[in-house]
Amino acid sequence: MAIFIASTKSISRGKGQSAVASASYRAGVALEDTRYGKTHDYSKRHGVMSADIILPSALTAANAAIDRSELWNKAESAEKRKDARVAREWLVNLPYELSAEDRKELAHSFAQTLADRYGTIADCAIHEPTQKEIDRGADPRNYHAHIMFTTRTAELDENNEITLTDKATIELSDKKRRSLSMERVSHEIKDVRQLWEQIANEKLAEHDHKLIDSRSYAAQGIDIEPQLKMGSVATKLERDKYERELRKAEQAKAEGKHYEIDKTPATQLGTINEIINERNELVWGTELAKNQLINDTADHIISKGHDIEHITPPQMVSDYVPKPSM
Repeated sequence: MAIFIASTKSISRGKGQSAVASASYRAGVALEDTRYGKTHDYSKRHGVMSADIILPSALTAANAAIDRSELWNKAESAEKRKDARVAREWLVNLPYELSAEDRKELAHSFAQTLADRYGTIADCAIHEPTQKEIDRGADPRNYHAHIMFTTRTAELDENNEITLTDKATIELSDKKRRSLSMERVSHEIKDVRQLWEQIANEKLAEHDHKLIDSRSYAAQGIDIEPQLKMGSVATKLERDKYERELRKAEQAKAEGKHYEIDKTPATQLGTINEIINERNELVWGTELAKNQLINDTADHIISKGHDIEHITPPQMVSDYVPKPSM
């Protein structure tokens, strides 16, 4: 069953970030960063299925074009403040039930819709979990898209070249938005999340897959507990332990031996999150069983030609194991 993930964050100098470096990492390419006088090279990065620049429809109709390096260097040069936001990223989960082609079409449709809505340029990178990540415990169904957007609107200048001008409305402060009779940014973000739900569900419905829900788990009545934030130090400790274990396994293999990788967490935070994850999987499994029971009952009613409006829903039983639909 597809899950809903649509989150956004700013890429800013105040956090020590660069739009060029971020684009390089997400696209898995080498890009020259003229502002910082260095080259970011992530061309050996695995897991990048595709990476495409998506212009607002008006610029595409005018046969405009720009490459990744020029785009993000322009995004950097357009900002003068040392703490400026230089890009906005949307991270969306791509339903594993769909084909690779459909997932790409879905991500591009969302990116195009936002590019047209705000007049910004998108850089859409689609990722799949690598075998190394899967070996470390990542879900092999974790297909997702990192979609970076310019924070400024894109227009054509007198030389018919793309230039970045005013800040997009989603980047304006709440004070500025109020002066323009606009709702708070939080409302805007909620609207975009619902937009992703709509676009994704249209694609899922085409193939008769279960739909996603943009509401929080709490709003849906699902008792999912959020994991604790690991932070950079704990994350590094977890990663370093895995790398050591992997080297031990490779060394043992070279010697014709077998070494079982120790996947227990290296930190207390990691242990707590593992417990939370196990609990959430049990809760989620129960919810899926409930949904399957309702779907099976509905299928049975429809197949028998009963009046579904006058059928009493079945009683939910915690240890019920649903039977497959006939």
